Amino acid sequence: MKKWMLILPLFVVIILITMVAGYRFTALSAAKSNSFVTNDFKLIEKYDTGSSAIFLFKSDAKKEYRTVLSEKSGLLYRSSVSTYIKYSSDKLQTVGGISFKSENDGVTFLSIISNNEEVAYIEAGIEPNIERKEINKGQRISFLFPFSEQLDFLNPTAFDKNGKKLYYYGFPKDSNILKSEEFKWHKMDE
Repeated sequence: MKKWMLILPLFVVIILITMVAGYRFTALSAAKSNSFVTNDFKLIEKYDTGSSAIFLFKSDAKKEYRTVLSEKSGLLYRSSVSTYIKYSSDKLQTVGGISFKSENDGVTFLSIISNNEEVAYIEAGIEPNIERKEINKGQRISFLFPFSEQLDFLNPTAFDKNGKKLYYYGFPKDSNILKSEEFKWHKMDE
């Protein structure tokens, strides 16, 4: 009995130190413990990537979307990486995106909402991994690639039902001024 009285407090201390260091038992609890994910964020979707997981959150109070990565470390998970995108009234809006590479895997994630009736599908990727996904007005689609790449290098492009290119994602073409608020969907004729 005395043995348990010594081991139990030591076990509790180890668990507390692990929790303070940001480690959690599940990928979701690690994502929710990310310092940028406050109580006003609501989980939209989870994407498994092998040894990690990507979570897409939304906060109406902050008017932003947040993409959070939870990485597995032994038996536990830790989340120290996240990205955010502010709400916008754009006809086509990226709401989530992250690209990472670890010892075990690399992943690129891109999530888009369309508020444009003309957009019928979106293509993204790098040869030979180009994906096409249909999209309707008010709908959200996501791409998850098994490699790490800068989002604009995926050449995301929105098309109408006849295959005409309507929008591209990235910085404005023929501009050498790179402002973060200009990293978005642009009409092809801009």
